Amino acid sequence: MLGPHQGRTVLAQTESQLFVQVFAADGSPVTDLTAEDFVIDQNGVEGRVIRAEIVEEPLRLALLVDDADGADPYFRVLRTGLPIFIDALPRRSQVSLVLLSGRPRIVVDHTEGLAKVKDRLNGLFTNQGTSAGFFDGLDETLAGFDQQLNWPVMVVVTTDGASKVDLFRQARYTDFTERLASSGVTVYALGLSTPRGDGFQTRLVEDVTRLSGGRYLTLNSPSQAVTDQLTIIAAEISRRYAASLNQYLVVFEAPPGANAGARASAGVRRSGVTLYLSADGRPRSDGLTGAAARALAIQEVNDAISAKQAQLTALQAEIEDLQREASALVGTTRQAAGGTASSGGGRAEPWNAGEVAFANGQMDEATALYEQAHQADPSWGKPLFKLGLVALNQGDVATAVTYFEQVVSVEPDSEEGAQAAEFVAQLKQ
Repeated sequence: MLGPHQGRTVLAQTESQLFVQVFAADGSPVTDLTAEDFVIDQNGVEGRVIRAEIVEEPLRLALLVDDADGADPYFRVLRTGLPIFIDALPRRSQVSLVLLSGRPRIVVDHTEGLAKVKDRLNGLFTNQGTSAGFFDGLDETLAGFDQQLNWPVMVVVTTDGASKVDLFRQARYTDFTERLASSGVTVYALGLSTPRGDGFQTRLVEDVTRLSGGRYLTLNSPSQAVTDQLTIIAAEISRRYAASLNQYLVVFEAPPGANAGARASAGVRRSGVTLYLSADGRPRSDGLTGAAARALAIQEVNDAISAKQAQLTALQAEIEDLQREASALVGTTRQAAGGTASSGGGRAEPWNAGEVAFANGQMDEATALYEQAHQADPSWGKPLFKLGLVALNQGDVATAVTYFEQVVSVEPDSEEGAQAAEFVAQLKQ
């Protein structure tokens, strides 16, 4: 990740600080050092170390998702893959969710927790008749990161569909890239091709990932590969985050007469250790050797295991969906044979079958089943909410608004009621 002290120096930042990792001979991090243990010199002259402290902060990540018209072919696989992506991130992650259709907007703040992000992604739908406010989303998200954060991450999932390219200005993009370079933000992206895409968004975000030192992946058609690519991105983020842990921020006063751009090097008053230095501390995986590299490799294996476990969880959910579908079919057969159905399963069976049809993109069948669930229990908001989503995915905004308003009417305090109220406000703008 960071260059070793022996024979290596880096340029000190203008505020006279360095990021330093210290490893024992067995590769374990050394975390009990104080300012008195560090030695900083420039041009062979020792500077005064003001403070040295371990940088401990959770991964701060903004997830930007294109939910405009162009994403329609992909929304079902994204609705499956994006929650798996969240599960594959480091546990100490704080994630905000930004949707890009129309006017970019934060729909889940990083303080609300990963469960809330996953819940919102599970109900993802495309906003018909809209283009993506793509560059505005990038620009505003970058500006919204707390300047005190050391290494925030931006992940962009976008198609090459309709965007507000007519509002794009090169001067504004140049300003954006300059701010990106000084921010410490790393950008990762998954670009999704569509038959009529103009490529503006995907070309732009590919350039942004390159400038930030991130990674850009692409796919040509919707498939399970979307989940696979998202998992690759999550694993890379997890690996770099692990490599950034246990860094000391060493703040020092330059020696008298030292040039502002003079090279600085660091040492510690402890034997048998290895140092890795960085001017900005940005997480990278190159540079580690020996036991430290082995320790990171172990972490990478553990991260890969976590990612696979997340995929297995998703597969188990699919199996459970199929089992519910089978149960629903058995129940339907029994009703046809017996002429009546038990009151206990009146709403559950059509609801479960509707969920299966919805996940498989069978919207007409899903509509009929959700209607059955609603008739069985008119005070239940879930089927009404899903009927609203179906209507939106079919481009019928007026019907969607009607269903969402019904959800607010019957269950205003439920999670679906809150989301439905938000959707109504957006769709009536």
